[in-house]
Amino acid sequence: MSTTSATRTAIGSVLRPLTDWVSVPRLVALGGVAATLWAFLSVLHELLVITGQPGQLYYVVAGAGLVGTVLARVIRPRTALGLGAAAVIGGTYLYVQSLPGGVRFLALAAPMLTDAWELLAGLSVLRIVNADVWALTAAPGPVFLAWYLGLRRHYAAASAVAGLSLGVMVLTGDATTMATLVGVLGVTIAVAFGDCDRRNEPLRNADGVVVLLATMVVLTLFVGVVPGAADSLISTEGFGNEETTMESSLVYAGEEVSVTGPVELSPEVRYTVEADREAYWRAGTYDRYTGGGWVRSGGLRAYQGTLPGPPGNSRVLEQRYTAETEIATLPAANKPVNLGGSPVPVQVTDAGAFQPASPLQAGESYRVTSEVPTADARQLRAASTDYPDGIDGRYTELPDSTPARVGERTDRLTANADNPYDTARVIEQWLENNREYSLDVERPRGDIADSFLFEMDAGYCTYFATTMVTMLRTQDIPARFVVGYTPGQQVTDDEWVVRGYNSHAWVEVYFPEHGWITFDPTPASPRQAAELETLEDARTDGTDNIDTNDSQDETVAPTTPTTPTGPTDGPNGTETPPGSAPGGDDGGFSLPTIPLPTPEQVGVTLLVLAGLAAAGRRTGLNRRLYRAVWLRREPSGDPEDVVAGAYHRVVYLLEQAGHEKAPGETPREFLADADDRARRVGDLYERAKYGPGVDETGAAEATQLLGELLDERSRLPTRTEKRDTKSV
Repeated sequence: MSTTSATRTAIGSVLRPLTDWVSVPRLVALGGVAATLWAFLSVLHELLVITGQPGQLYYVVAGAGLVGTVLARVIRPRTALGLGAAAVIGGTYLYVQSLPGGVRFLALAAPMLTDAWELLAGLSVLRIVNADVWALTAAPGPVFLAWYLGLRRHYAAASAVAGLSLGVMVLTGDATTMATLVGVLGVTIAVAFGDCDRRNEPLRNADGVVVLLATMVVLTLFVGVVPGAADSLISTEGFGNEETTMESSLVYAGEEVSVTGPVELSPEVRYTVEADREAYWRAGTYDRYTGGGWVRSGGLRAYQGTLPGPPGNSRVLEQRYTAETEIATLPAANKPVNLGGSPVPVQVTDAGAFQPASPLQAGESYRVTSEVPTADARQLRAASTDYPDGIDGRYTELPDSTPARVGERTDRLTANADNPYDTARVIEQWLENNREYSLDVERPRGDIADSFLFEMDAGYCTYFATTMVTMLRTQDIPARFVVGYTPGQQVTDDEWVVRGYNSHAWVEVYFPEHGWITFDPTPASPRQAAELETLEDARTDGTDNIDTNDSQDETVAPTTPTTPTGPTDGPNGTETPPGSAPGGDDGGFSLPTIPLPTPEQVGVTLLVLAGLAAAGRRTGLNRRLYRAVWLRREPSGDPEDVVAGAYHRVVYLLEQAGHEKAPGETPREFLADADDRARRVGDLYERAKYGPGVDETGAAEATQLLGELLDERSRLPTRTEKRDTKSV
C-alpha cells in the first residue's frame, strides 16, 4: 500500500465516527433529548432563581453532561444505569445533610417518603425549606443518564429518563405550560428521528413529524391535553377578567399567595372576636418570595399542645373566635401559644400559624391564647443583629432576578438608619407617604416589588407589604409577608365584628431578643374609607350577612391597632428622592400601550406556522397557492423574459386542464392542439429563445394573449375533449 493510500485510510478511520455524529437524523434526535432535558432543567433553574442561587446549576449540568459524553464510549448501559442511580442516592444524602438539626439519614426515611409522596401529589418544590439544595442534587443523575443513553442511540430510553424527570416537575405544579410542551415535543422528536437514525433511513417523513408537533401545540393550547401547568401561554389580560375579592386573593390562598390585579371588598361577616384588646388577627405567614407572589415553605404538623412563645417580654391576650359563615382559616393574634375548643382537627405550620383540617361551620368557635411582644421602640433599636441560622437564611432570601435598583433605592432611603428597627420604620413611612391606596390596579409584569417601587403610583396591601419585605431583605433584615384580618368593627368593649373586607396583608420583622414584630406600610385612612363605603352601599342594597345583632345599628368607626413599633418619627435626614411618586398626570397626550408578545407566545406561533407550512407542503397546498399568485402576476423584465414568463404560464394553464407535457416534447409539438392564442405565445417564445428575438411589441402581445387565456381558462378544452371533437 502506498503512503498516500495509507494516509487516506487513516484519515477515513478518524473521520468515519465524526460522520456518524453529524448525520442529520442523529443530530435532530439528540436535539430532542436535549430539549426534554432543557425543559426539566429550566424548571430547576427557575426554582433556583427564586431561591437566589442559580449559578451553581450551570456547573452541575456541565459536569454531568461531560461525564455522560466521555463515558458513552467507555462503559455499558447497565453500568451507566448504576452510576445514575448512585448520583440520585448521593444527591438525596447531600440534601438530607443540609436539613437543619443534623439528623441522620435513616432517621429521616419516613419524612422523606412522606415528602416524596406529597411532591408527586402536587406539593411545589418551593414548599421545601432547602429547595435550592434539592434542585441542585436532583439535576446530575437525570442529565448524565439521559445524555449517555442518547449518545448510545438509545433514544427512547433517554427520552424516558428526561421525560420522567420533567414529569415529576409537572406533578408538583412547578413546570410551566411552555416547559411541559417543550418536553413533550422533545420526546416526540427524539423518538421519531431516532428511529430514522437507528434504521439508517432518510428523513422522508420529516414533514409529518412537524405536522404532528404543531397539532400537539394546538391541542395543548385549545384543548388542554398537556397536564400539570396552571399557567396559560395565551394572555387573558384585558379580556374580561373577573375581579376577585381581597379575601380570596389572600387568606383563602393556602400554601401560596399571588399578587393579583383589581380586587373587590366583601362586606360579609366572617368572624366575631371576643378579646381584651384589639389586634391584627393573623391567618398565615409566607417566607419565600417568587417575584410574583409568596409561598409558604415547610410542612404542616398536627397540633399537639402549647407552642413556644416569643423570646422577649410579652403580655397575654385571650381570644374567642366564632365563625359567622363557613370559613377555612383559624386566625390568631401574634404570638399564639395555645388553641382550644376547635371543632375540627388543627395543624400547625413551621411558622406557628394554625390551619384547620376542614372548614369551620357557622356558629362554631375556638379559643386562642397569644403572648403579644411588648418591646418598645427603644428596646427594638437596641436589639442585636445576631440572627439564628434558621431565620437569617430563610427570611432574607430574594430571587436572583430581583433588580439591583431595589437595593440601591433602599440604600439611599435608609442611609441614616443605623439599626434594623429604624430601617424598617423609614421604609414603612416612605411607602405609606409616597404611594396611594387603590384596589383598581393592573398587575404589572416582572418583579412586583420593583414595579411598585419604580413604575406604579398606587396599589393595595399586597403591593405595599411585598415591597417592604423585599426592601428589608436587600438590607439583610429578616422579614416575612403576613396575611389575616385587621381588627374589624368594635361593637362592645371586648367584641369585634370581622368582615371579608378586613382581610389584609402586612409585614413582620424579626428581632432576636423579641421575636416577630408587626409593621404595616399600607395607608390606613384610604383603606378604611373604602371599607366604610363598601359597607354603607351593602346596607343600602339590603345585602345579606353583613351585620350581626350588635353591629347593624351602629356606624363603623374604623380603627387602627396600636402596633409595638414605637414613635412614628424616623431618623433625621431621611431621603425622599425627587419624583418619588411616578405616574402622575402631566396633562399631555399619550399613545395607548400595546403589549408585546412574550417569548413563549412567539415560539408557539413560529412552531404552529412551521406546522402549517409543512402540512401545506405535504398536501401540495403551498405550491397551488404560489401558482395561483404567480399566474396573476404579470411577467416583467426584458421582452424575452416577459415572453418566457407568458409561455410558462400558458403551459401551466394547459397542464391544469389535462394537457400533460411529455418528456422531450418541443413547445410547437405541445401546443399543436391548443388554442390559437396559446400557439401564438409559443411562436413568440421560440422567436425569443431560438430565433432573432422579440421586441416590446411582441412582449405586449404575449402579455395580452395570456390575460385573455386567464380570463377564459374555465372554458379551455382538455386535450381529450379536443381530440374527441376532431374525431367527430
